Amino acid sequence: MVKVFVPSGQVSQGKVTVTGGDAHHLRSVLRKKPGDQVLIGVIGGAGSRAYEGVIVAVDSSKVICELLSPVKVQTEPQLKACLCQAVAKGGKMDLVIQKSVELGVTEIVPFFSQYTVVRLDGEKSRQRQERWQKIAEAAAKQCRRDTIPQVHLPVSFDQLAAALAHRDEDHLLLMPYEQEQNRGLAHIQGHLPKQPRQVSIVIGPEGGFCPEEVERIKTINGEIITLGPRILRTETAAVAVLALVQFLWGDLG
Repeated sequence: MVKVFVPSGQVSQGKVTVTGGDAHHLRSVLRKKPGDQVLIGVIGGAGSRAYEGVIVAVDSSKVICELLSPVKVQTEPQLKACLCQAVAKGGKMDLVIQKSVELGVTEIVPFFSQYTVVRLDGEKSRQRQERWQKIAEAAAKQCRRDTIPQVHLPVSFDQLAAALAHRDEDHLLLMPYEQEQNRGLAHIQGHLPKQPRQVSIVIGPEGGFCPEEVERIKTINGEIITLGPRILRTETAAVAVLALVQFLWGDLG
């Protein structure tokens, strides 16, 4: 069953109005008609919630659905996972965003590090962020997430590190680094005083991190970890670490 997301302001008296690209997709691509069922994610207001719905009217600009019973299946993991991803070349960022949303990421923070190849100015940065947010929304619909993870505007490494320095005690910070050889996630798990409620993962660009960036993460009590004896591409590393932390502390597996 197809899923759409709507703001809570588009819900009135048990009915929801779907507009824009979602209405076009339902009407012109999927050829939905009155009587067809859809899943509806309502975001904002008292929080995100999902409903079974049935289409009651279709016209050239909108699709009106009647809300039926709430959907009780919980697709959001208890573990909050933030992916801090160095901006990668070509379609790699698109792939990382799509797969991380499938794996339950809560938010994605793109950033520029010293060895980042891609550089974006203000307008291009905003346009890219809008594109990435649409990819996140499409992935959330496909895997029936209850919420759409936020993709932030790209920031500098210094801005990222400054923000991560002010995290809670149960917020674990991880940085995979190819020069680390001994401390992996199994070691970290065995030495944690309690299970983390939130994990932030800092993934480097194609050229990796410079030593100064690694030291900066260490100074804010981040854990520098190895992912094993093989060097992973940036897009592979992001997906691998997210899968591992969701297995260890989330709901994967």
